[in-house]
Amino acid sequence: MNTRVGLELTGENIRAVTVGRWRGAAVETFAMRWDPRAPADAVAVLRQNVGEVSSIAIAVGLEFLHVKQVKLPPVSREERRRILLLEPDRFFPIESGEIVVSVSDESDLVFAAAAELVDSWIAALEHWAPVNGIEAAPVSLARALRKAGIRSGTFTLPAGPGEYGSIEIADNVLRTARRAVGDAPRAAPIARGGGGVAEEYLTGLGAAQGIDDDPDAMLVSNTVHRRLRKRRVNSLTVAALNCALALAFFVASVDRWRSRALDELETDIAAVTPKAAAGAALQSRLAQIDVESSAVAEVGEHRSDPVAVLAALSRRLPREATVMSARADGDRWQIDGTAQDAAALIPVLAAELRFEDVRFLSASSRFRENGRGYETFSIGFHARPSP
Repeated sequence: MNTRVGLELTGENIRAVTVGRWRGAAVETFAMRWDPRAPADAVAVLRQNVGEVSSIAIAVGLEFLHVKQVKLPPVSREERRRILLLEPDRFFPIESGEIVVSVSDESDLVFAAAAELVDSWIAALEHWAPVNGIEAAPVSLARALRKAGIRSGTFTLPAGPGEYGSIEIADNVLRTARRAVGDAPRAAPIARGGGGVAEEYLTGLGAAQGIDDDPDAMLVSNTVHRRLRKRRVNSLTVAALNCALALAFFVASVDRWRSRALDELETDIAAVTPKAAAGAALQSRLAQIDVESSAVAEVGEHRSDPVAVLAALSRRLPREATVMSARADGDRWQIDGTAQDAAALIPVLAAELRFEDVRFLSASSRFRENGRGYETFSIGFHARPSP
């Protein structure tokens, strides 16, 4: 399942756009009315009408946002977020409660929203699929327009009751975002391009297109930010393990090709030897190759097969265990990750006939995520050579 969905959340409506993971083109659209204070009800309707998806991106509507141009020191994006969160009432008209903020490397435009409200949407949507992108609707709309080939201009988007929003893009950069009272001015329609969706779904499409952007630029709390970072690390770890498996399969295929090549060479030499004096020289070379092959085989007998070790780990580790890194030095292996019960992994891995001397390399630490307790682990073991 490689379908992603981008959701534009306004005060009255949700507009959803599903896109393919690899091509990024829109697959289908869906719109519904909702109550922002009861997101669980909306999630049930979305799931029924849109179906299962692999990942969710949220574009927070303009009526939920505080927008301001803020001159901040020339420090990293993460440091600027911390400055804004340290004394938010200096920058935004808020009285109490925590906020989430997002900053840009391209301009001084800053967005803020109520953390409690945004977190409640994320928590409800996580029952449908992982939420991997949360940003301001103007940012999403600007991205969709850029990908459609529109470099500059002023464009409208929904705001609160009796209001309308507008954004200005100049040279592919989002420069301003505003809310104004009254009806939106009549504007020329935006030609379909790139995503191929109607204008009202461009913001949702832009959110889906930015689902893999840096979490430092997203409109999230520190807790959600850490969760997104960890999710990205886990994803990279899985990709690295897949690469390791692919490399192991490649090496194995090369070995099989070499064996076939040697067999063919032996056949050719046997046919040529009775007919030419040069066959003797070829036969001598073949003998040398046999010696080298025997040496390689002898070395291989004392080394563990990485594919077999990874397969045994996959078979033995419980489903809730997450391996974040795996390293090997000869037959010595080390795996690091998280599990609900790290101590239980030792007897599980020790029961594998390929593994011996299974032990902890460092102490575990406990943490909680999504209401569940987890422990870190760093386990070492020796892998016996394949029979």
